[in-house]
Formats: sequence, structure tokens, C-alpha cells
Amino acid sequence: MLAVRIDRYGPAESLSLVDVPTPEVGPRDVLIRVYATGLNRLDLLLRDGEVFQVPLPRIPGTDFAGEIVAVGSEISPSRIGERVFAAPILSCGVCEHCKAEEDNLCKYFGTIGSTINGGYAEYVGIPARNAVPLPDQMDWITGASFGLTYATAAAMLRRGQLVADETVLVLGANGGLGYAAVELARSMGARVIAVNREPQSREALLRLGADAVVEPGPDMASSVLELTGGKGVQLVFEHVAAATFEQSIASLGLDGRLVLGGVTTGTRAPLDLKAVFTKRLQVLGCRGSGRKDLESVLHRVNSGEVRPNIQQVLPLERAVEAHQLMESGRILGKIVLTV
Repeated sequence: MLAVRIDRYGPAESLSLVDVPTPEVGPRDVLIRVYATGLNRLDLLLRDGEVFQVPLPRIPGTDFAGEIVAVGSEISPSRIGERVFAAPILSCGVCEHCKAEEDNLCKYFGTIGSTINGGYAEYVGIPARNAVPLPDQMDWITGASFGLTYATAAAMLRRGQLVADETVLVLGANGGLGYAAVELARSMGARVIAVNREPQSREALLRLGADAVVEPGPDMASSVLELTGGKGVQLVFEHVAAATFEQSIASLGLDGRLVLGGVTTGTRAPLDLKAVFTKRLQVLGCRGSGRKDLESVLHRVNSGEVRPNIQQVLPLERAVEAHQLMESGRILGKIVLTV
């Protein structure tokens, strides 16, 4: 089968288009013929190896949609032919966290595309419980566009306890995760300040529902305080991390919360401890999303309440170009590869 694989850490050009054997199906697994796979920032982080490192070679791709073509010995053959998309989080399925649909807290937490091979391929084998039925009216490309970003954004907003009429500052709003957070927060009745440095994305974010757009950098907190009458925001949606963390803390108001769901620019950042105790701040971690978040987002996407912004669709063979586009920062929303 055709696949795009990470054989060595490095730039986009280090991705290899290869012919590899079709995966064997384990007893509790299904084999999926992939038709579309969505790019995520995680793919870039895995490829460059600066923040995360996994055993190589590895086929990336956390979000994908396709058709079940074979099943393991413990899975009902009736699932063959089922249209599905991938639930990105791997877990045991039997612990207290998994039973509570908080599988992102499972001791055996993993992610498709990093822990095991993912959807940058014609076929992929995954646990049957991670193959979620795709609604009949939903196309492959849409099905490959929300599993990680929208569910993670929903989990982060839930963890950050966002409620209507609060103001949330969304970092990295021009990427898939930030874009999803802007749309979801707005649908919850919150005021949204989006952080984005790309001029061409500003108007699109305002049309999406952002109340204001500010640029990242040393003046970000000052801009936020000016927009909020000096009060600061109630919640910061942070996943950029090292490059923005100090300004994010400074943007919070009294009793503010910062929810951290990623470390795109690095794992170490200065922390103003005085601000933490004088403003009674909370810093909340969020590791991925639970099944309850994925199911909530699936319903909202299927009903049209939220709509993933598919910015670019390219064939799998142009994965290098797709990675370069994402790294350029010129893309607002999702890039999807067709297989």
C-alpha cells in the first residue's frame, strides 16, 4: 500500500512516500481503507522531533475517515463496510476513566499516528473501539477534519470552565485547534479575543465570531487589557506555550484561569508567581479529549452548529507541500489529504 512515513526527524522534506505492506489485523482491531486524512500540528511536532519523539519509522495521521474492509477475530463481521472516522485517543477501554468517557486520563493513554501508525496511508489498522460510525450525510473530508482539534478544543474549554458572557483569549487562532476554540467558545455565548499574526486571517476570524483580534508578542497583554477595560480575561486558551505563556498569564484578570493543552513552541516558560497569588490564578492542564468530548463535537458538526473550515485539500502524494503550508502560518483552518 502507499503511505507517507517519517523515517527521520527533520523538515517537511524528510517525509517519505513509500510502498509498505498492508497492516495485519489484530483480534480486536479493524482494517480501514482510508479516503481522507486531516493534518494537525501534532503531525509537524512528531516529524521535527523537537518536542515529541516516537520510535521511527512512523506513519503519522491522527484524524482520518474511511471504510472498514476487514475485522479481527473478536469483532463482528457485520462491521465490514461501515463508514467510520477515527477517535484519536488510544486507551484500555475498561478502567474507571474509560468507563466515564474520560479515556484521555487512562493509564494507557496514547494517540493514533504517534503511539501507533496513523492515516497517512491507503490502509490503517486501529482498535475497533476507535472506529466511530460516520453519519450517512457526512463526507469523508469533513469526517477527517474534527476528531482531534474540535474534540480537544471542547475538552479544553470544559476543563477551563468557560461559561456564557465570559471573555476567553484564544492563542494560535489561525490554526486548526485555535480556530475550533473560537467557533466553539462563540457558540457557548462567550466573548472571544483571538490571537493571530497573519493579516489575511484577521477578517476571517472576525466573521467566524471573534470579537477582536490581537497580535502575539510583547504587547499582547497590553492589547488585551485595553480591550477589556483593564480587567483582563477570565480564561486563556493556551497551546502555543513557551513563546506566549508569560503574556498569557499577564492577560488574565482576577480569579482568571489558563488552560494548557499543548506545547507547540516548547515546554519551558517563565511564570510570574506574584501574579498567580495576587490575582488568584489557576493554571489547568488538559491532556487530549475524552470520548464524551468527541461525541459532543460529532453532534454539533453533524447538526451544522459548527463547521470545520476546510482550507486546502491535497492528494496524499503532496504531503510535503501540505506540511509546508501548515508551517507557513498562511492557512486558517484545516488541510486535508485525500487517499
